Amino acid sequence: MKEEIIKIIAGIAEVPEKGINENTNLLADLDLESLDLVTLISEIETKYELEIPDKEIKKIQTVGDIINYLSSHV
Repeated sequence: MKEEIIKIIAGIAEVPEKGINENTNLLADLDLESLDLVTLISEIETKYELEIPDKEIKKIQTVGDIINYLSSHV
């Protein structure tokens, strides 16, 4: 799952996958904007067939946050 998430993020952020790890901050390190985050969440929800509530989305700041959320909800 981790590799799949990193691949999705790398595609949206247009950065190499090797530059992304669990501690990578989506805003500070990857300079993702709000539209990028919406796209990211949408792709993850589609891929894993789930809906992430808005209150949970607001808590997501790092790649690890996404992986942890999915680990407990997929």
